[in-house]
Amino acid sequence: MADFDEDLFDEGDEYRERRYMEEQAQLECAELDTAIEGGDSKRSVMLVDSPPETPTKSCPICNIDLGPASEQDAGIHVNNCLDGNPTPLPERKPATEAAPASRLNHSPSADQYRKVVRPPKPGQASPFVLGEASMNGGSAFNRLMSGHAEDAAWAEAAARENASRGKPAYQRTCPFYKILPGLSICVDAFRYGAVAGCRAYFLSHFHSDHYIGLTSTWNHGPIYCSKVTANLVRQQLRVDAQFVVPLEFEQTVDVPGTKGVKVTMISANHCPGSSLFLFEKVIGKKTNGDPRLQRILHCGDFRACKMHVEHPLLMPEVRNKLSGKSEEQKIDVCYLDTTYLNPKYAFPNQQAVIQACADMCVCLSKDTPDETDGWEQMKRQRAGEGMAKFVRKESQSDVKIESTEDDDVASMHDIKIEKNPHQSQQILSSAHEKKSRGRLLVVVGTYSIGKERICVGIANALNSKIYAPPSKQRIVAALEDPELDALMTSDPRQAQVHMTPLFEIRAETLDDYLRDFFPHFTRAVGFRPSGWNYRPPNTRFIESPPVQNVLHGENWRSAYSMRDLVPQRGSSSRASCFGVPYSEHSSFRELTMFCCALRIEKIIPTVNIGSQKSRERMKAWCERWMVERKKNGLYTWE
Repeated sequence: MADFDEDLFDEGDEYRERRYMEEQAQLECAELDTAIEGGDSKRSVMLVDSPPETPTKSCPICNIDLGPASEQDAGIHVNNCLDGNPTPLPERKPATEAAPASRLNHSPSADQYRKVVRPPKPGQASPFVLGEASMNGGSAFNRLMSGHAEDAAWAEAAARENASRGKPAYQRTCPFYKILPGLSICVDAFRYGAVAGCRAYFLSHFHSDHYIGLTSTWNHGPIYCSKVTANLVRQQLRVDAQFVVPLEFEQTVDVPGTKGVKVTMISANHCPGSSLFLFEKVIGKKTNGDPRLQRILHCGDFRACKMHVEHPLLMPEVRNKLSGKSEEQKIDVCYLDTTYLNPKYAFPNQQAVIQACADMCVCLSKDTPDETDGWEQMKRQRAGEGMAKFVRKESQSDVKIESTEDDDVASMHDIKIEKNPHQSQQILSSAHEKKSRGRLLVVVGTYSIGKERICVGIANALNSKIYAPPSKQRIVAALEDPELDALMTSDPRQAQVHMTPLFEIRAETLDDYLRDFFPHFTRAVGFRPSGWNYRPPNTRFIESPPVQNVLHGENWRSAYSMRDLVPQRGSSSRASCFGVPYSEHSSFRELTMFCCALRIEKIIPTVNIGSQKSRERMKAWCERWMVERKKNGLYTWE
């Protein structure tokens, strides 16, 4: 990640969620402290949450109600009952007895526990000119000055973000790239609290780096999102339902209070409930009298696919219903998920990775090794390549090697594999051992929401149930996914596939996890699915490759199979952990294909924007994509 030196994302997706959750907890504590004027924070929490009911206390001997008695008097009564000499409880003082004046003078008022109401704070001014002014072009000088203003705005936004880390929402300024210019709408901007002029807050999906700042006390305006995301916002964050507005996919609706803005929600192909938002607003008329639309696409996090570029509202050419003629359809601004906007990360598609993992698990789940299956053949091929390299190395060093018989060679072959730490990691059990290997446990790292597809793919291949901790099961229940619901079980021994938090699964911890279920499971395979696990082939030129090569070069069509599954350091024959390039974000090639296939006038990056170096690199790629479209026409997705 040397090209993206924004420290907030330097450890990959699996750490981002954990870091934001910790930051959110700190922000909530800070906000709670500032909201209480002289009160006690613990007491204020009890006012927000309904107090638990006090259980009724009674004497275990005579069953008399001990509720009115103090703890000391109750203890004396019970002891006397045990001695066979029950005594009555002391009389309770009348409830009408007036409290001492000193207590009345120091009793806290309700105002002490009320949250401080803070006015909406203006967001950062946008450097973009949208609408008629932007469509009329302008002189080269105006475009140059606009570029300078944009660069200055990015630098200002990055500096403010860095300075405001760890501070509560009312001390933060919403950056311009979270505010849609001229629409009175913010997207994924909850960490900034109430934004002046904002009439609608949109949430693209339920990942903590997008909803951070959204708590049960939210009252700044309506939150628009998908049904699944709405379920999680109400269930997990306890946001008041009156502020949550679920939308239906593929339905165009008006956004109240925004002076005519319409929005259509499109599946983002990211995690369950993730959404692209297409905002449209009439800003004038065309020469033929038709309304001129300003169209803004906000991608949130997404994995670009053919479905996106062929969507009727996004595709570059549409047919006029009245005239039947083909017309151009463009997107004025696209807020793009640039997590992997780097030529290093042209990883394979999801299905190829899922299939490779599932195929390996099917081979390993067999009670005894099958010499004919793909995993055993691949191991023998690897072992042969390793032995050939070893022999070549020894012969080059002029060391004389005595000939051996075939059975001795095979024996030495097996010994070499077991003693070589890397080779032994690749063999979970000896191919020559015919006794029962026991039952295989598959552990898959997931986010609080996300990575479920790889679990479903492996479970279906193994004809197995899926187990997840209770907290994850509650989230799964809110996803409204019938296929996943049918596979879930609360008994970990009934499921051969287990979900666990992604940042907790490592080779050194997998063996400890297996011990908890031994001997029901005797071997374990773990998967850490993340795009950061991808490594490009040495034959691929990734230092500023031509766009044509990225789009059409055979070497850029990344494949994936069992042969690419290599265990991580620390794996053993009992428990092996694999990092697999399964990502729910667009790869570099997919971003290139997406932006070269659609008529996008301007791209605004939303990830890895904290450093000038990173922004300049991404801006250069956006400009190269635009040049490619003008020179060679729109790309046709394969």
